Amino acid sequence: MLSRPTNLNDDVPCDIFAVSADFPVRKSKDIRQEQLKDEELKEIIDCFENSSKDENFANWLSRGYLMNQGILYLYSPEVETEEAQLVVPFQERERVLQQYHDVPTAGHYGAEGT
Repeated sequence: MLSRPTNLNDDVPCDIFAVSADFPVRKSKDIRQEQLKDEELKEIIDCFENSSKDENFANWLSRGYLMNQGILYLYSPEVETEEAQLVVPFQERERVLQQYHDVPTAGHYGAEGT
């Protein structure tokens, strides 16, 4: 619920409005294709998928990168959630920030609005 009604009197009707939002769902195949378009992420993915694991593999692994079903994720023990986070490709970051921060149904309205 976005807000709680302030009317505590049961005799007076209180209007409550619900907001629903449909967030786009992307297929794993599409996410992988976007990650491979980012040269830096492609380098990491290629390193993980290469059969000869070298010092680069150990370096990326120690930084918290991991692959799951062909998708690159980043695990950071400092973050409160224990789940690995999807690595967003460079070319998608602005769109993701706008979609999840600037639209009216998002958590806030950007730096200026907040």
